[in-house]
Amino acid sequence: MSLEFCGSRALAHVEQQVALGPRPPGSEASRQVRHYLREQLLGSGCRVTEQPFLAHTPLGTVPMTNLLGTLPGDREKVLLLAAHYDTLRDFLGADDGASGVGALLELARVLSRERPACQVTFAFLDGEEAMCDWGPRDGLYGSRCLVQCLSEFRQLQRVRAAIVLDMIGDRELRVTRELTSSASLRYLVWQEARRQGVGSLFRGPAAQIEDDHLPFLEAGVASALLTGFHEAPGGVRPRYWHTAEDTLDKLCPESLQAVGRVVEGVLHRLDLDARNLTV
Repeated sequence: MSLEFCGSRALAHVEQQVALGPRPPGSEASRQVRHYLREQLLGSGCRVTEQPFLAHTPLGTVPMTNLLGTLPGDREKVLLLAAHYDTLRDFLGADDGASGVGALLELARVLSRERPACQVTFAFLDGEEAMCDWGPRDGLYGSRCLVQCLSEFRQLQRVRAAIVLDMIGDRELRVTRELTSSASLRYLVWQEARRQGVGSLFRGPAAQIEDDHLPFLEAGVASALLTGFHEAPGGVRPRYWHTAEDTLDKLCPESLQAVGRVVEGVLHRLDLDARNLTV
């Protein structure tokens, strides 16, 4: 099996997002990002839909929008890939947000050529970031809304696995062993990384991280988070997290390609058989 994911292509998508400036929910830059996502997904043969919703936040009701791209396949066997496209109001979010989005767009291009048997849904989520202070009622707005909608329309049981990408482009990337992720899916990811010879990049510290995979886990969907974020003595890593230093120069195509190809390989395996995954 040849792997086609290109880190340079993914990084080019990151550059397009960062050029728009900060992309908080409801902003003109947020709308422009969605337009870019739509055009790229349509070019990859995806069916594109928007999911507008009203998020009840500590600042009041805020309009937000998820954007979904779907590659046709077996509707009873859905593999979902997700990343958040929003940023905090004052930061460019090259790694925190844009890196995962860039990887998803490149995966859409690659998978449109490979045509897996299962249906693949690419979920670009709004409102991952907290509006005020992170907590149970502030943050993860887009993923919670998506899970609720899938459940209400009885589509959630069709999702065999959900993989969330967030902060995967750092030049010194070490993917965190995220402990709330489904053990069965996490094992597949680490096994695939070793098979591809990039296991050293997946030897980050063990940590429990709150991110967009949690609503899927809580709903009973096997889910995993791939991220380089973690807390460390003296502060968080990467150090530029949630600062004005989260800029393009901190990223490299090699990190994006390593993670992207591991996800590509995992998707090939899940496409063959996802029956043994457990939450």
